[in-house]
Amino acid sequence: MDITKQNFLEQLPSIREAIQNATFFAMDCEFTGLASDRTIFPFDTPEEVYLKMVENSPPYIIVQFGLCAFRVEPPGEEEEEDEKKDGQPRVSYQCYNFYCYPKGRTNVFSCQGESMRFLADNGFDFNRLFREGLSYANETEEQRYRADLKDRQATRAANILAAAESDLTEEEPKVGEVNDVNMIPVPPEHQQQVDDTAASIEEFLQSDRQELIVGSCNAFQRKLIYQMIEQRYQRKVSTSTVSLENNQKAIKVERKRSTEEEQALDEQRRTRENDDLETNVGLSLVLQELAKARKLIIGHNMLLDLFYVLRQFFKTLPADYQEFKKLTKEYFPLLLDTKYLCTNAEIKVNVNSSVLAHVYDAVSKAPFSIPTVHPELPDYQYSVDDEKKHEAGYDAYLTGLCFLGLVSKFKANLLQLPKDPNLKHYLNRIFITRLTDVNYIYLNGKEPTQTREHIFYATFPETWRTGDIQNKFKPFGPVHVSWLDNTSAFVALHNRSAASSVLKMIGYHSGFKVYNFAQFTQMKLQRTGAKRGRNGSSSASPGEDAGVRSAQPVNQRPSGEEKGQKEGQKIERPQTITTAAKRKGTDEATPPTNEADKDATAAAKDDEHDNDEDNGGGWRTVKKARKTFTDNNDW
Repeated sequence: MDITKQNFLEQLPSIREAIQNATFFAMDCEFTGLASDRTIFPFDTPEEVYLKMVENSPPYIIVQFGLCAFRVEPPGEEEEEDEKKDGQPRVSYQCYNFYCYPKGRTNVFSCQGESMRFLADNGFDFNRLFREGLSYANETEEQRYRADLKDRQATRAANILAAAESDLTEEEPKVGEVNDVNMIPVPPEHQQQVDDTAASIEEFLQSDRQELIVGSCNAFQRKLIYQMIEQRYQRKVSTSTVSLENNQKAIKVERKRSTEEEQALDEQRRTRENDDLETNVGLSLVLQELAKARKLIIGHNMLLDLFYVLRQFFKTLPADYQEFKKLTKEYFPLLLDTKYLCTNAEIKVNVNSSVLAHVYDAVSKAPFSIPTVHPELPDYQYSVDDEKKHEAGYDAYLTGLCFLGLVSKFKANLLQLPKDPNLKHYLNRIFITRLTDVNYIYLNGKEPTQTREHIFYATFPETWRTGDIQNKFKPFGPVHVSWLDNTSAFVALHNRSAASSVLKMIGYHSGFKVYNFAQFTQMKLQRTGAKRGRNGSSSASPGEDAGVRSAQPVNQRPSGEEKGQKEGQKIERPQTITTAAKRKGTDEATPPTNEADKDATAAAKDDEHDNDEDNGGGWRTVKKARKTFTDNNDW
């Protein structure tokens, strides 16, 4: 069922009921853009991945949120014969597809061109999103909305009582009398409009008309008119704000109502305002209900979904990794990522690809089995025979089916999923794409630590292939090459005991350089500091060159470009176009060609020239003079 601002309040009670009755949920999101993973390296830690996401993620938003509530019940009399014979529980679902769009002029978000085109190519209804999209608010915004409304309603109620008390006195306020120190002086250019409105009210009071509509004025002009009416006609007329057909606001003037009538009208107004508030908080109310349920939530490759949901509907994401884990468990204590579940050795035998559609195709056949799922809302059901790929509601439904098929391999008890011993190893482990070893975030504790002594970072000429890299490392046994860009890669030794000999024995080649992983990590930190500050010197750290093997001849003089780099100048190098046929090999033979991948390795390439000058017979540390810049342009 599609949920927009048009039917949200009507459907909210049934949505809450579905959440309360569900056994588990599946969710999926569609975004205005995807946080880039090009800054993520294969051997990053999960903490490094999270921190990069927080630091580099633009303000993309969720524009469609899919929630499928699955309910599992013991087999009953109404079950089909096959289900009763197998003793299988009955599984039913309710699926909701929320269009989500921010309200107000202060809400600004980013869009990624390719992501928007992708949504359009898959039939996304942008007109419906913009016109009927459901608003949302994080916790801070919601608190402010509720406090502001409470104050306005309290002030209005106090004014009604004050007006009733003043009616009991015989003193009539004099025209033009200022009884409020906060009264706004009327600017000369608006005085005529205020006087004309006063004349219209006098005429209205002498007529038989039931009401007077004062329009064609902006918010400030309405404020002046309300002020004039309160000053001159407090005991004669009652006012309220109405919306005209063109969505313009106007002042409705009526003859003075009794206190009881004013209070009844104010109560109706409170109801409308409370409904408007619920609509403004919108989708956040559903996410709050989901958090309160504290039930199992299934997602597929759900790190970005989780990241955006927390940031958009709850709180600003913390810069501390452990605080992020704590925050996530505070709202969603039971999560399961089917992408990570597909890494199970028994499952991988039959599931060759972890793409959602491919997973469904795999689990639709033996040795897996998907139980029959019954729609609780027959008029709003999904079917795999009528695919709606990349509609959040349908993808949530498909994720739930994949989960049911995958856990059938373990013969899991669907009525007690969180307690199933086979699933405990996969709970609260969120899959991370591109990582080589520890490829998940473990919300319940620390991820296992892995040694990186056998990992080396290598830079080399653009013309090199995978075989060239393997040949350089051939004396140390088989290696695994993970390309970063056209001129750099990670090289992992299968024979870890040979790691200590690499930097001592690696052969020379022009343009070829090798760093151990600790040095690469240090370069990353230096690169991050340079990005944040841009005010440090270009001098190498003491001992930076130790343990780094360069292929440049030791007596070669540095070029003018290298000297410029030593003094902290920015050198623009021409880029060479590399054809797709340059990379051929048996181990990750096709390197990425996106230039953005080079960002995190630029420090290593800059250092390549810094270490070339050596007039002696061995390696030495080069101390370089600092350069002082007069301003940012000089830098």
